Amino acid sequence: MRIPLKAWYFRSTVDEKKVREKFSDFIFECDDPLILRSSGGSRVLITSFGAVVFWPFEENTARLVATRIQETLADPFLAEEVEDRLAVETQKGEERILFNEVWLSSEPTSAQLHIIALLLAQSVALDYLETEAVAAMESFSVYLKDLKENGHIGISTRTILQHIGFAMQTRYAVMSNLALFDKPPETWESESLEKLYRGLHDFFDLPERELSLTTKLNFLAENTSLLLDFISSRKSLRLDWAIVILIALEIFGFVIYEMIH
Repeated sequence: MRIPLKAWYFRSTVDEKKVREKFSDFIFECDDPLILRSSGGSRVLITSFGAVVFWPFEENTARLVATRIQETLADPFLAEEVEDRLAVETQKGEERILFNEVWLSSEPTSAQLHIIALLLAQSVALDYLETEAVAAMESFSVYLKDLKENGHIGISTRTILQHIGFAMQTRYAVMSNLALFDKPPETWESESLEKLYRGLHDFFDLPERELSLTTKLNFLAENTSLLLDFISSRKSLRLDWAIVILIALEIFGFVIYEMIH
């Protein structure tokens, strides 16, 4: 049997309490993470950090769930361009992890599917954050090129502060809010689940991608801070020159006055 999974990502964090109120017609299979089952038997994993995973994926059910979740969000943006897919093949006689496929030797347990869905959710969240970080670096590189070629930079303090804010907010999301790399408690009690978790963890390259994302964010944070210091120093220098010019004008005026009188 083949079970297709698909993950979507909302830009906003999700209030699970508000979400629960929207799905009274669904069955709650798990509280942490929140997993729902529709009357048709499809499952939905909803994370607090914005990732939602559907299995087996059905377009109509997914759209219904997404719409209801959006009604609870301050920012309803759904980043479908970073969707992630995975398929589970059951009764394969062996357990293997291939390109976008997980082979299981028998019918999947709920715990196995929960772990697979959770890691897919973590992966799609990183996809979105990496995309945002790359876009921020590309826009920032324009200012660095201007500074290199022309010796000046056409960027406002507000824009620099926005870049700093983005880097700090995203870093905080990765380190705190998203809990991207929390290990499911089930893995501590089952060797087979631990093996499945580790295999998927390596397949998605989560530690390497997190390190890459952190490096990009550090670059943005450090270089925007340097530019902010540069602009602040430039403004301070301009103010000093303005004061010097005003004093010189005052002295010049006094000398002219003395000469006339």
